[in-house]
Amino acid sequence: MAKHVEPQRQAGLSRGSLRLTFRVTDGAVGLVSYERLDMMCPPSVGEAPQVGKHSGFWIELRDANGRVLFHELLHSPLGDSVEVHSPDGRIRREFGAVKEHTFEVLLPDDPNARVIALLGDSLIPVTEREKLAGGSSELARFDVPRGQKGGGQ
Repeated sequence: MAKHVEPQRQAGLSRGSLRLTFRVTDGAVGLVSYERLDMMCPPSVGEAPQVGKHSGFWIELRDANGRVLFHELLHSPLGDSVEVHSPDGRIRREFGAVKEHTFEVLLPDDPNARVIALLGDSLIPVTEREKLAGGSSELARFDVPRGQKGGGQ
């Protein structure tokens, strides 16, 4: 009878996911809640963006040494713009004032992860800020929550 052999897992590959809910209020971001899920997280797509070099928004999962284990590109976490489609086929972006916005992120539940970092452009709505120099930066940092589910930090 053949011996059953478990397949080897890739380093960093997690069968669980961590769902994080964040709230952006007046230019500050907070972790509202978290939940561990029994599902695989979709993989990262493309090369990880770099602070000061790339714009937009993304989230990183880092180990104790600050090494990026996983990244996820995000739509603007501010929720301060929408696409408007005209009957003639033109598409334009309209910006508006938003005081509060909530968004969710799904990350792998990697046992080596220690820090969650939100990076990107300013969290001040575009309608309220002057032209910013310097590009992207680290906007917020959180310890990876422990436990099955709960409130934020």
